[in-house]
Amino acid sequence: MNINSVPAFDVRSPAQAVEALPYLLSFRPDGPDGMVFVLAHDTLHNRPLFSQKFELPGGEDNPNEAAHHMMHSTLHRLEKFATGPAAILVYLCARQQDTGDGYAAMTRHRAVADALLLSAETHGIDTLAAMFVTPTHWWVYHHDNPNFRHEGMPVDGPDNPGVVTMNARAVGIPTPPSQAAISAAFEPVTGEEAEAQRAAILHAVGERADRVHASSFDTETERITAILDRLLLGGGDGTPLESLTPGETAELIVGLRHRPLRDIAIGYIEPDELARARELWALLARRCASATTTFVAAPLTLAAFTAAVAGEFPAALVALERARAADPRYLLAQLLMEQIVMAGSVDQIADSIRQEREERLRGRDS
Repeated sequence: MNINSVPAFDVRSPAQAVEALPYLLSFRPDGPDGMVFVLAHDTLHNRPLFSQKFELPGGEDNPNEAAHHMMHSTLHRLEKFATGPAAILVYLCARQQDTGDGYAAMTRHRAVADALLLSAETHGIDTLAAMFVTPTHWWVYHHDNPNFRHEGMPVDGPDNPGVVTMNARAVGIPTPPSQAAISAAFEPVTGEEAEAQRAAILHAVGERADRVHASSFDTETERITAILDRLLLGGGDGTPLESLTPGETAELIVGLRHRPLRDIAIGYIEPDELARARELWALLARRCASATTTFVAAPLTLAAFTAAVAGEFPAALVALERARAADPRYLLAQLLMEQIVMAGSVDQIADSIRQEREERLRGRDS
């Protein structure tokens, strides 16, 4: 499996390029956050080279600075490939809040598109097209489009299949899942539940500090590991995970910031544990009560790894992107992202983790 690769069929028009976008991303871009997606193409051999994703600049961002960063990064990768003539295709993917009025959103983001086109020219990069895409419609910036409509051109896809979708089905490529549906599993709790959870996390931080001061980090790690073993090991004790109290989940959330516990937690990947582990990590991510707290990086990364072990790489990539957005310095998320994108598998990492788990369990039972 090669993540972010073009399916094994031709893309010959802007409409087909838009229809191919979910296959390039490995999910349908209908999630809450927008993005700039850059596809580099070898024009001499008519083949894709690589793709890159960037955050879609907002109104408070300087579009020229953002565009310079994106094009500088793209040029750096192009130079690594040492290829012949190359050009890029630029997609501006709408935020979920933009989809109600796509034309107005397209207009709002025109400054970013203009800056990207200008920066690409400055960097000596040819641009095939710059397009604005919502889940239902698309527009092209600064390119002739004889079928232009104010309301945008309809997006071909699963419910409105065009050439790309039909060819993908013919060769057995599955329909990419919805990014919004994947993201919903990790959305933080809100309202009174969020307030209770935040208070529980703050209390758990103090309680953990007191216990560590009275004993040691190792003793605290062993204590939380016993809780995880009870909930997950060999399928767990059957406790309904949703019934865990704010205090119980806060204790786990705070504990997982400690790397030794996180490295133990990543080991619950056996067939009888996997579904329940995924449920627990997603629950903890939601009960962090915020998508930006650094506490959420650990459960999201664990959720991503278990998704990848289950073969659900789109879900893994979405979770890892959220983890890295919350804590850009979280190295395990970066490592897993690179492994999935480059190798299309986490088997090597999983094998190493299983060996460490076996040693831990042998030491516990001896």
